[in-house]
Amino acid sequence: MIVRAAHHDDIQTMVRIIAHHASRGLMLPRSASALAASLDTYVVADADGEVVGCGGLHSYTADLAELCALATAPENSPEGTGRALVDALVERARTDSISRVFALTLAPGFFTKMGFKTVEHRELPLKVWTDCVACPKYGNCDEIAMVLELEYAAA
Repeated sequence: MIVRAAHHDDIQTMVRIIAHHASRGLMLPRSASALAASLDTYVVADADGEVVGCGGLHSYTADLAELCALATAPENSPEGTGRALVDALVERARTDSISRVFALTLAPGFFTKMGFKTVEHRELPLKVWTDCVACPKYGNCDEIAMVLELEYAAA
């Protein structure tokens, strides 16, 4: 399995994978047009030519970005697909000199294993006032906010 930049041909598979989890209330859906509009922020996990997972890195400021639309195919994603996606997105954040990466999740244990810490939603005001206010769960959010502080070697 490799993690690579998402291509236009991947969009319908990404929509299907995300929709599977969204239909179970585990994440919000993403439309094909929304994915296409920000395709350059997404990566996919590719196992033998088949997309088995996806995720995006949405920047809010020069040093803060969100891991979003992180999902794996329920039927055929190899063990470690989610971790590989997060690792690739965190590496992209490092390349872009982003110092804080966050996720809103219903699977906090997964992110805790990867070094993320639980925070209050109010610690992410740009997310709340940009996206959350338009979310159907606003005011009754069940997602856990988690942040990973990225460290950089002294130059």
